[in-house]
Amino acid sequence: ERLFLSPRTVEWHLRKVFGKLGIESRRQLRDVLPHTGDEVPA
Repeated sequence: ERLFLSPRTVEWHLRKVFGKLGIESRRQLRDVLPHTGDEVPA
């Protein structure tokens, strides 16, 4: 089966997470998450 998530739903959840982490963008999210060594260079 497939799960459909609209862009609006994703943005809503990201805003909630960003607020809890005290950040404002996806770029800042990269800086607050633990480094795993699996990241793809931007």
